[in-house]
Amino acid sequence: MACTLEPFENPWFFHLSSGINAEYGGDSNIDLVDYSSSDHCTAFIDKMTEHGFAQLISRPTRITDHSATLIDHIFTNSCHNVTRSGIISDSDMSDHLATFICLLTNHAKVAKKLNSENSSTTPSRVINSDTIETFKSKIELVDWNFVLDHDDADQKLTTFLHKYEQLYNECFPLKSKNRSKRSVKKPWIFEWLECACHRKNLLYHKFIKFPSPENKSKYLKMKKFCEKHVKRSKDEYHTKYFERYHTNSKKQWQMINQLLNRSKKKKKKKKKKKKKK
Repeated sequence: MACTLEPFENPWFFHLSSGINAEYGGDSNIDLVDYSSSDHCTAFIDKMTEHGFAQLISRPTRITDHSATLIDHIFTNSCHNVTRSGIISDSDMSDHLATFICLLTNHAKVAKKLNSENSSTTPSRVINSDTIETFKSKIELVDWNFVLDHDDADQKLTTFLHKYEQLYNECFPLKSKNRSKRSVKKPWIFEWLECACHRKNLLYHKFIKFPSPENKSKYLKMKKFCEKHVKRSKDEYHTKYFERYHTNSKKQWQMINQLLNRSKKKKKKKKKKKKKK
């Protein structure tokens, strides 16, 4: 059954989701595996990308003995809210694999995640055999009977988690770790695009390890997809940058020098000491 793009051509479809975090999911019957060979599929992806929606499901959702298609999609315009997404393969309730998405609903955590991505440092915990043994020892020393002092099940769980998190943070404290320059993300590489580039690299390694026409075709298809969207995303980022700072020549020249790979070397001026007479 062919699927029409008519609902996505309606401007109200995207107007209703503008300015808010929105997710769109369902069986659109458009096989995203055919992205590079199907004009219908390409038009669908380009339309969603144009309005800031990224596809989160990257594996086939309907598999038979002669085909594998990706026709069940989940799109979002707020990748920073997404903590996890994928498919559930251990269910035979339908001939389609179930898709899922996990979202952050706590706005404070979302803001913290965004700030950490833009920061030059990243939080980390030291988890090794020594800290794990310390954590186990502290857990064993706790008399957990105080949890039973509450009659309400929710209160019992809250009390337990509070104590557990306290011990966890004591044994595995958060420490700030400086990011290397190489690890700082390029601002135009969105989360979904980074995942796509990672998949492209995996396909390349698979092709190198098991060279075959099929593996080569999959790698080249993903490579073409990544190159197209990296270029588009980069162009859009720089266009918006110059529009934002169209009255700030300093910011404009900073970006121009960066694009031309011109580093500003500061010459150290030697201060001449005046001899006291």
